[in-house]
Amino acid sequence: MPHPPATPWATLASAERATLARHEEALDALLARGPLSFIDYMGWALYDRECGYYAAREVFGAHGDFVTAPLLSTHMAEALARQWAPILADRGGAIMEVGSGNGQLAVDTLRALGRDGRLPDRYWMIERSARRRAEAQARVARDIPEWAERVSVVADWPDDKAVIIVANELLDALPAQRFRMRRGQAHPLLVARDDSGALGLAEGPADLEMTAALQDLALADGYESEVLPGVDGFLKQASEHLARGVILLIDYGFPRAEFYHPQRHQGTLMCHFRQHAHPDPLILPGLQDITVHVDFTAAARGAIALGLDLAGYTSQGAFLLALGIGADMPADEREALRARQAIKRLTLPHEMGELFKVIAFSRGLDAGLQGFSLLDRRRSLAL
Repeated sequence: MPHPPATPWATLASAERATLARHEEALDALLARGPLSFIDYMGWALYDRECGYYAAREVFGAHGDFVTAPLLSTHMAEALARQWAPILADRGGAIMEVGSGNGQLAVDTLRALGRDGRLPDRYWMIERSARRRAEAQARVARDIPEWAERVSVVADWPDDKAVIIVANELLDALPAQRFRMRRGQAHPLLVARDDSGALGLAEGPADLEMTAALQDLALADGYESEVLPGVDGFLKQASEHLARGVILLIDYGFPRAEFYHPQRHQGTLMCHFRQHAHPDPLILPGLQDITVHVDFTAAARGAIALGLDLAGYTSQGAFLLALGIGADMPADEREALRARQAIKRLTLPHEMGELFKVIAFSRGLDAGLQGFSLLDRRRSLAL
């Protein structure tokens, strides 16, 4: 019988093995103080300055672990620019992109807005990774030097207000708390080493606040999933930085009833390493991406509690099609073919079109958003 293909981590380079050994040593130092809550483990594995996945690895593109929509083509940014143009024309102001990564979405958006004469007063790129900030600054200087003075690349929220706040694939990268239901109570999962020294997950004491928040779902004994407490914190900061305008979030996830569906009894957590997806967050600490889906019902409830209006919720495919993605195709046949292939990947249901969702919250917005004119699924959130 043929042997199954080797996993990408079966052939780690010597430098990666040395890095992994350092990460495991650092993790053991943390575990010497006692078990880590899963949310603390995930936060360390992704964002620790020395060992975190986002600290030094090449995470995006063909040589990274995954590809985001802005890296596929400029068409997503051009569609978003069509959404932003009337808002900027009406009142001017700043755009803030949170989790801006290497700056590709920002650069392409500014190019599209610049062609239409609808540039924002300032474009804030907010990115906690020093490496990504350096990449973004270099990209702006190289690709749009004529508008560089309008761009600021910062590590945290600036002391400013925006009319547009956008985040693409940000919420799924926030640290999540895994839990397991036991006798009607939610038990947070902890990361610890067992008697043999193997890294594993153990149940902590029941969390009464988490149990109360999940009570309406009647989850079965042994059911495992996640909560994302960082979403409320993000929305609070975004709300505080929003003038009259819109917060738009693009991510993968579900309404609450789908997120905690009985058949999704192992949760939504997924890891990525060298374009390989798998469900084990405890291998390759600091070398792999760890992500969870977003409960969009919880996000909507949190935003409404902050006094924001729910402006729309739909699939990425419907949103981009409503904005006329691909309206301007290249004249060159080869370029047009590549553009059509990218647009299909962004919009088709079996590609990114249905997996990714778009949700928007607004304050003082006079008109509806064009991106939700084709299909609006707000009712599916069951608020």
